[in-house]
Amino acid sequence: MLELTGMGSVLRGMGILYWLLAIGLVAFAIWKIKTRRRKALWAAIAVAVFGFLPVKQMIEQAQRNAYAREAWAYFKKLCDEKSGEKIYRTHTGVRSVLVVKPLPPATEKDLYDQFWNGDPYSNATPWDKRGESAARRLASDSRRPTGMQRGLDFAEIKYEDKDGIRYQRILRAPSKDALARVDSIQKPVSRFAISWEDISAPDDRKYWVAGSRLRVIDLTDNSIVAERIGYMIEAGFGSTSGQRRPWLSSRGPNTTCPPVLGDYTDQQFVTSVLIPDGEK
Repeated sequence: MLELTGMGSVLRGMGILYWLLAIGLVAFAIWKIKTRRRKALWAAIAVAVFGFLPVKQMIEQAQRNAYAREAWAYFKKLCDEKSGEKIYRTHTGVRSVLVVKPLPPATEKDLYDQFWNGDPYSNATPWDKRGESAARRLASDSRRPTGMQRGLDFAEIKYEDKDGIRYQRILRAPSKDALARVDSIQKPVSRFAISWEDISAPDDRKYWVAGSRLRVIDLTDNSIVAERIGYMIEAGFGSTSGQRRPWLSSRGPNTTCPPVLGDYTDQQFVTSVLIPDGEK
């Protein structure tokens, strides 16, 4: 990125100039100053002045490298010990689900916040309708290695705000070129529910690690049908160089466990547990 802007050449030139000045000051101390004591004094000043920044940078780089090693080791431990999918049972012929805890809205500012508790593992798109977008995917088809996976007929969403509890229903689009219809409803009819939750602990966020839990719930007895726990590491540790947007830029298969392969990962997990009506 620096090479594209020309800044790489500028920085290299500044580095060369920096060391030329340092060599010049040492040469001045050796050849121009007469007494041995003054030579030693000016040489020491040159080393102190021009050696400070490189030493400081070396120390800071060593600290960054140590932090990165700790963070990746911490992330790997969580992946090995806590992440994964647990499916206790499956159901076929399912037409709909109720999202009882949708993904919260996200702002551009959230993407840079180390302690943003908004589940960037599941989705890190900054949008006030992020929860509706995730629910909409449940009622959409998705492509898998084995072919197209049919979505549910509709998804319902429960919202709780200052005005109380309200519900929406997102109907499956009649064709790939048509838009899904969104209706306000008085009461949901779905037997199964979906809940998204950020489960990050303070120690997780210390290393730019975010935890996520997706649950499928049977509302007839509030039992857990299936659960997915995932973790994500922000590999740049908050870096904004090259116009990075930390939580969004880092999300991918190499920084998540289970690996996130696209925006339909959660939808594919849900529809493998709650098999849509018409699928076998």
